[in-house]
Amino acid sequence: MSLVFKDEPNNKMTARTQVIVWLYQISDQYKLRRFGNIIYFSRKNKYVVLYVSSEYAPKVIAELKSKNYVQSVETSKTDELDFSAEHEEKMMRELKEEAEKLREENEDLRV
Repeated sequence: MSLVFKDEPNNKMTARTQVIVWLYQISDQYKLRRFGNIIYFSRKNKYVVLYVSSEYAPKVIAELKSKNYVQSVETSKTDELDFSAEHEEKMMRELKEEAEKLREENEDLRV
């Protein structure tokens, strides 16, 4: 019995960039399939979230901006977020200190 996916050293995940495309009409979402993988689309707000190879992202964004059915294009800020354990611990410590400070300031307001 063989595996469907064989984990080999030369199989590398390509870096991807999340691109948010705002459309004039949501029916134009089908035209975006050739630019990348559509992950989500909102009928109400008329936008599409798609993943594009990071290598080609600037080129794809420039091409999308030139299309007449595209209102605007922006890259997602998720790549800039820090999800490391050290960062989370630092944020929790800062929140704890801030909460303790507010508690001490409002101690006289307690009944």
